[in-house]
Amino acid sequence: MSAKKEIWEECSALIRKAGEGDQGSYEKFLQLVTGILRSYLIPRISNQEDREDLVQDILIGLHKARDSYREDRPPAPWVFAIARYKTIDYLRKKKVGDRTLSVDNLEIFASPEPVHEEEPENAREILKKWLNVLDERQKQILTHLKLEGMSVREVSERTGLSESNIKVITHRAVQKIRKHFSLDL
Repeated sequence: MSAKKEIWEECSALIRKAGEGDQGSYEKFLQLVTGILRSYLIPRISNQEDREDLVQDILIGLHKARDSYREDRPPAPWVFAIARYKTIDYLRKKKVGDRTLSVDNLEIFASPEPVHEEEPENAREILKKWLNVLDERQKQILTHLKLEGMSVREVSERTGLSESNIKVITHRAVQKIRKHFSLDL
């Protein structure tokens, strides 16, 4: 079993115990999630102080949304949905000129997670705006990966391209978006 899977299984057990009133389990759950969130945000938010503020904001969001967690489901999608929502909210507040675009926003494309329906519609609009600067193949691949939630393997099977080629095309597409919108690297 991988270390990530073990951590998430521990998180699942802890949040169940916390739901039964075990405060110590809830505190341990938050400690584990804090480390996960820091790792999640490192490639997305370059400023360390902003990153730490955002971790705290996400933890508050998790606490407020605690009743929405379903114990019959794994906690990772619930945690990352809230983390993505809070991250997008943060990025929306930190605009580049009069555009709601930044280098940090581009990490949404580089993320292993697709954009989910529960995220603000604004995030989907931004992604669609970026897609318009790409050639058809890049647009198709990013649409499959980020808007439809397909895995690299599924996109590979659908397009007939190798998995490594899919990753290269994705990387080049992100670079093209950065260049087109004159975003600092």
